[in-house]
Amino acid sequence: ANWEESAASMSHSFNAFLAAVELGVPRVIFASSNHVMGGYKDDPAFGQVLPTSPPRCGTFLRNPDDLAKSGNAVAYAAAKLAGEQLCRALAVTTSRTTFVVLRIGWCQPGENLPSTLSAAGCPPAFFRDSGSEGAEALISPEDNSDERWFKGMWLSNRDFLAYCRAALTVHAEPSRVLLLNAMSRNRGARWDLVDTEKVLGVCSEDDSSK
Repeated sequence: ANWEESAASMSHSFNAFLAAVELGVPRVIFASSNHVMGGYKDDPAFGQVLPTSPPRCGTFLRNPDDLAKSGNAVAYAAAKLAGEQLCRALAVTTSRTTFVVLRIGWCQPGENLPSTLSAAGCPPAFFRDSGSEGAEALISPEDNSDERWFKGMWLSNRDFLAYCRAALTVHAEPSRVLLLNAMSRNRGARWDLVDTEKVLGVCSEDDSSK
């Protein structure tokens, strides 16, 4: 995303949230992003990234080709963070609408397999031969920190659906936003899922290392 697209994304979210409150929609589920916390990628000493950890917008990529394909992660994350903040502000103004915010992990179009994960997000752009079965993703050997980070926050299609189904009906107190990480149970990941599983009552089933 660039900053123009980021501003448009903010407007879309704001319009939808304000309309939901005005009309008394019972539940709003906002698909926020891991990029809101992307700054923790290069700070392993911080440890587990909690939903309550201070935001660090944007994810720095070491590979310049990946960086060029992925767009401005700070601009993208800023729009998501703005949406989160509006949810918080609106939650205290209404008892008719409750808000659940899921910080979505790394998803891809289609089958969304761990073997095709890449820092730019869309598998075809990273295939040497996008039309061949089992094509190899172009992840540079020197960029292991990028690879570990993105595999650690992979969200499978199955786990994504389970989280969203649970978010539709989970109890949420008026005036309080439920803000949760939404990743699969990836071995070695730094994303804390304790609150996610406790609040939603869902244990993720998939692991990018398997």
